Amino acid sequence: MTMEELRILLNNSDVDFEILQNEKPILSVNDALGFYEICETAPTIIIKSEKGYFALLLSGDRGRIDFKQIKKILQCKNVRMASEDEVLETIGFEAGSVPMVGHHLPCVLDHHLLNYPYVYGGVGDVNFTLKINPRDLIKVNDIVAGID
Repeated sequence: MTMEELRILLNNSDVDFEILQNEKPILSVNDALGFYEICETAPTIIIKSEKGYFALLLSGDRGRIDFKQIKKILQCKNVRMASEDEVLETIGFEAGSVPMVGHHLPCVLDHHLLNYPYVYGGVGDVNFTLKINPRDLIKVNDIVAGID
């Protein structure tokens, strides 16, 4: 999905968003330090299970992923992070530039993100950031589970 296609998707979905140009490329939560509050960042992590691929929309201050919890809520036996090659093959984006929306994967939403008026995450281009009302992530993604 191109930046223009993303913009069209978001405009047609009637969501509260803005695409911001970054002063420097943002590839990780650490790169966002000084630009955004870490708790308001929302990295998108791609995971693989026997049921296929999922996108985790996490709060940047969550820390390590609790794979036991993810297995339980997705009712899967095996869950792991997708490799860089798998991410590129599956959604067409490199790890580190995965967009929060438009990847067409079922999503697990971190409910902590709902505590903020806006969250900041990827658009598929490390030079831009998506600012979006976290409730609108529910409108434009296939949310299949949530974590508290």
